[in-house]
Amino acid sequence: MHRQTVVSNSTPVPAQAPVTWIGEPPADEEPRVVWQTLTDERVSGYAALVERVAERLFRRDLESVGAVADIGFFQPFYLAHARRLIAALDGTLLRVGRPA
Repeated sequence: MHRQTVVSNSTPVPAQAPVTWIGEPPADEEPRVVWQTLTDERVSGYAALVERVAERLFRRDLESVGAVADIGFFQPFYLAHARRLIAALDGTLLRVGRPA
């Protein structure tokens, strides 16, 4: 099932803004990566969460396609994807910048 998500937030999020999971553990793969990063790695700041989620998503895709695909070129784009993913989950499954 494909779900289109449009997220727009012109307010920058401070690097140390707290991030708290407020929902149940998710069934979908990418939200689960965010949840695991928050719970398993105990990441609590926005910038650290973006970096770790981007790295985990990149490593997941690298394992799927293998090193011969030269996916390393695309690694910086995973940061933007992680930011969009976290923004899409804000208010439903997690809370960014506000106490839980």
